[in-house]
Amino acid sequence: MKIKRKIILFFLILSFSIISIFFPYNFMVKLSSGMYVTQEELKTMLKSSWLLSPNVVSVSASDDNEFDEYIINYKLFNLFNIKKLKVNVLEPDRYFAGGETLGFSLQSNGVILIGGNYILSKNGIERPFENSGLKTGDIITHINGIEVNNVDDIAQVLSTCNGEKVKLSVKRNGELSEIFIEPALDRITNTYKLGLWIKEDAVGIGTLTFVNATTKRFGSLGHSINDSETNECIDVSGGNIYESKILGIKKGKSGKAGELIGTFSRENVIGSVDKNCEYGVYGFVDNVENFIVDKTSIDIGGRLSAKPGKAQILSCLDGETIETYDIEIIKTNFQSSCNEKSMVIRVTDKDLIEKTGGIVQGMSGSPIIQDGKLIGAVTHVFVNDATKGFGIYIDWMLEQ
Repeated sequence: MKIKRKIILFFLILSFSIISIFFPYNFMVKLSSGMYVTQEELKTMLKSSWLLSPNVVSVSASDDNEFDEYIINYKLFNLFNIKKLKVNVLEPDRYFAGGETLGFSLQSNGVILIGGNYILSKNGIERPFENSGLKTGDIITHINGIEVNNVDDIAQVLSTCNGEKVKLSVKRNGELSEIFIEPALDRITNTYKLGLWIKEDAVGIGTLTFVNATTKRFGSLGHSINDSETNECIDVSGGNIYESKILGIKKGKSGKAGELIGTFSRENVIGSVDKNCEYGVYGFVDNVENFIVDKTSIDIGGRLSAKPGKAQILSCLDGETIETYDIEIIKTNFQSSCNEKSMVIRVTDKDLIEKTGGIVQGMSGSPIIQDGKLIGAVTHVFVNDATKGFGIYIDWMLEQ
């Protein structure tokens, strides 16, 4: 009896040791439900071995036809369920890499408070802003329950208040609060005013990452456009993208990031914006042909494809020509949830270093290409070393 127990124990230990040695831990830990993969990556995921057996238990086409949904159940020895997940499989030859620099204007949900001013009333100088509880960077979304998105909206509400206190709905640090403030009657215009300096939108320069030629949807930047006062992501109600012109380059150096110095005309609208989040700015292009001319479609590769080693980025430093520059992916981080710091990259291209010092502001969104696949985008630069920075996996951008 004791001999049987020892034999059973021996085989259990042996089996556990074999599983520990041959089980693909690194591969399995990269898999998470809801991830986006290519057809080629799906084939890799469905390869069976004597130890691990993946079974597709459900297949359904998505409504927008951009990808198919597969539910995969991984079994140990084809007996024991160890992991079940849903993956979105992208259709091939639908995406084009960007690299163009774009101008952005984002219309915020509400108006952004940037300061206060005095009002000359019949009682003298009045400053409603002072001691009101309002702070620079606050976002005013409603007055007396009425939505406001610009100066005209505010003037319209105040024209009916008869000088009584009004209730402001204010967003600060992601939280909503109510603040009451009494308007003053401007004796020159004979209209009620709050004495607030506000701005209605935010503008900036960045780089296009990809365009889906079928849906016309684009992704860019790889990080959000933030309010200059609060450094918080701007909640947008809309916006536009524009053709931009690069006027010059401020080279990056240790301790200070460089930048592409550019401008754009709001008359040259080439697309609309509907989302600004920590993983980029998204929307639709007006004419997709303008973005894919002289380009070939590119395969998508995400977390499962990205690896340390040689790669390239696409950037436009003169506002006209998209160039390919060599980089090295130093590190790929394991991520089971969205994060804009997926990879650590280093610029190795001597020409790019000569022109910019490395990565500069305005290059955010530059596509990262490895082994012929679009795997991510540049997002941040290391302040103490302009040749190094972060990139985001393209998975996270496609999910937006």
